[in-house]
Amino acid sequence: MEEQFDYRTDILFQPEALQRVIDLYDPRVLEKVQERFANGSLDRVVIMGMGTSYFGSYPAAMHLTEAGIPVFWMDASELVTNYKKMITSKTLLWIISNSGKSIEITRYLTSLAAGGTRPFILANLNVTDSPLAREADLVVPIFSGDDLSLATRSLVGTLGVTQLMALQLAGEDLAPKREELQITQQGLAAYLKDIDAHLEEYEELVGVLDKVAIVGRGNGYAAALCAGLAFKEGPKIAGEAFTTGQFWHGPVELCDESYTVFTYAGDGFSLEEDRQLALKTASLGSQLIWIADEEDPELKTIVLPKYAGIGKPVAQVVPIQLVAINSGKHTGFRPGDFRYLGFAVSTKREMFTKDSA
Repeated sequence: MEEQFDYRTDILFQPEALQRVIDLYDPRVLEKVQERFANGSLDRVVIMGMGTSYFGSYPAAMHLTEAGIPVFWMDASELVTNYKKMITSKTLLWIISNSGKSIEITRYLTSLAAGGTRPFILANLNVTDSPLAREADLVVPIFSGDDLSLATRSLVGTLGVTQLMALQLAGEDLAPKREELQITQQGLAAYLKDIDAHLEEYEELVGVLDKVAIVGRGNGYAAALCAGLAFKEGPKIAGEAFTTGQFWHGPVELCDESYTVFTYAGDGFSLEEDRQLALKTASLGSQLIWIADEEDPELKTIVLPKYAGIGKPVAQVVPIQLVAINSGKHTGFRPGDFRYLGFAVSTKREMFTKDSA
């Protein structure tokens, strides 16, 4: 067995984190929000966050869009600096922040106290004594508990709870959605039971990384964003995330033998197109790692843990966490050991605090 350290501990805790979401999410908490949409006092949703809190809410934004609910998904630093006028008194401002005290959020809350337009604030967080918890009109816990290191258990919690909330606002029956998460939880637990075998498998499959791109669309794009951050924060590798389309509008020019491209298989009609683009990428000289439900005979493949339905983005984020552990052995940076940051960015003055993520 490999050395136990905080990042590995967090990874192994993720099935329990997801189980907490399944067991503890109570749909009754959103009833007054649903009433406000029904009576017209709310007319849009603006979702904001930073880092994995932001990336992990992308599937929820897609669910709302599919239901015809006007939704804007925005980086908190841009929203509160340049797009404040998007927020009206009829806005459901949905803020996701594990710590509830990131600098972008506390600055925005301070501006409200000074007389800014007041939306209805819905918050997802883990730290219940935070500024966001005190100022929000409604708080729905992430339930997963705090990470010991990089965002892992909180990311799984965010992916689980925000999707359930979005689907509830969209009028979906949550019972089958909980079952999908339960199947995913069981698949994740079985997968991580063999963590050492998977670490060895991925070391042989992937090897030493230099330049890295992570490509996907839909749920795969959310996973790619999380993976890119995991590479940068963990083994200190410049992993850059792209939508599948973005990659072919310029970044593909980087393809050579020093470039590794992780590509998430898409869903439905996009699956075959994504596969053909993956094959094309490999033909340009790059190492192509296909991340999919099953082994591909023509592509190096990381097979996802078993999942169902809305559990897919949860299954997609975990294998890259193991690749990050392996990569840290090559770069000399163990994931979870920060050089400059703490767990929450609470100031912009070259000082960072080791608070909750």
